Amino acid sequence: MPEIDVRDRINEEVDNRDPYPATSRYKNARYFQRLIKGTGVRIEPEIWVPPEIPRTSRDLFTKVQAGEEGRLDLVALRVYRIGALWWVIAFSNDIIDPFTETTVNKILRYPSFDVVSATVLA
Repeated sequence: MPEIDVRDRINEEVDNRDPYPATSRYKNARYFQRLIKGTGVRIEPEIWVPPEIPRTSRDLFTKVQAGEEGRLDLVALRVYRIGALWWVIAFSNDIIDPFTETTVNKILRYPSFDVVSATVLA
């Protein structure tokens, strides 16, 4: 028998606390309980909708350095000092596959930390 979605228990009824850290792209995700035959209930996030990160005149640019190819987490660690914000750089540059699209000397746009704080970490 297939899994049954129980979507009438979303967010507060499932759990009042966000299980993800502030830097996670899943922060503030909506949750639902999935009833799985034989194993009980599992809490899962709904489909992720990215936060709006506007382009501004305060946006910054950086080149991917040697050793950072395919590693947006290292780029984020260098520019934000928080490697977990790699997805902000990927999203800001329309990068789908960072392993193949992040090459040495590629220029990447990244929002200022003030913008990230106001839109992502808020």
